[in-house]
Amino acid sequence: MPVPSSVPHESVDLITDRHPLVFSAGMSCGEAVTAFARAENASSGHACLTDENGRFAGVIGLRACLRAGADDPLETVAVRDIATVKPTAALDATALDMVEHRIEYLPVVDGEGRLVGAIRGTDASHYVVEGLREDADRFAGLHGTTGDDYFEHSIWSDFRRRFPWVLGLAIAGLAAGYVVHIYEDALDALVILALYMPMVADTGGNVGTQSASLVTRAITAGDVRIGDSARILWREMRVSLMMAAMLFLFAFLKVVLISNAADVPAGLSLEGIGLAIAVALAVQVISATLIGALLPLAAIAVRQDPAIVSGPALTTIVDLTGLLLYFLITTSMLGITGVVQF
Repeated sequence: MPVPSSVPHESVDLITDRHPLVFSAGMSCGEAVTAFARAENASSGHACLTDENGRFAGVIGLRACLRAGADDPLETVAVRDIATVKPTAALDATALDMVEHRIEYLPVVDGEGRLVGAIRGTDASHYVVEGLREDADRFAGLHGTTGDDYFEHSIWSDFRRRFPWVLGLAIAGLAAGYVVHIYEDALDALVILALYMPMVADTGGNVGTQSASLVTRAITAGDVRIGDSARILWREMRVSLMMAAMLFLFAFLKVVLISNAADVPAGLSLEGIGLAIAVALAVQVISATLIGALLPLAAIAVRQDPAIVSGPALTTIVDLTGLLLYFLITTSMLGITGVVQF
């Protein structure tokens, strides 16, 4: 029943078992149990049922056969209302669906209803896990290493792979440090601003990474394309507005309730400072979310791997824009003119 492979590499054919355990409609449950015990490819505990014309007719489970009588026809325990997939189906989307919906066994059927093979849930899980590991490597700027033994790489090759990203982040760190430096007088005038810089930076990094990860996964699974950019940004904008509203309230209450012992200059109030910091945090959440969604799309537009671009680049851009927004908003709202002049 298996047919020769003639489908693209990106299809489910890559993880399809072309020789699954197959039972005919005329068998009994007792015969099926014996066949399960003798088969080498029955580790999943499932088999496919075919009719007299060799077309797919359902899935047989070992547990169902054991519960039934030995002489019961196999057709009485067959699960007929079951999802199937064509051999040309997208691999990434199919594997993710199997993992998310905990599908243990997925028959692969051609356009004429003939059984091509079956995909085991364990194989789909392994594929997804490997893909996540590759994405993690790319996000860290370590693309090209997945699947290679750690000790197979020379010290020099590891250095060449990793140093450009480290150098780029170091240069970006200088830019972020420069932003802090030009607002040094503002920090001297209002020390409490320095206390909440890490909160704003970390929150921006977290929401940006969330957004980038979701969009990158959607791109990888084939759910979205570059033409969907407007819809993606509109969706992420709405999500970010809801998160910003909740975090605005959290930041305001945190400043007012926890920082009541802070030294507040004359002419300012703790409530006013809390409001300024909360507004800055809310704007940073919206900005970081949109940046996180835009970077993978921009990478696709210039034919780059979205996972590689979205990792270190996201951290750099969100940190830099976050600091600028934080100081611009807080100093403007509080009327602080503490920018260093050059």
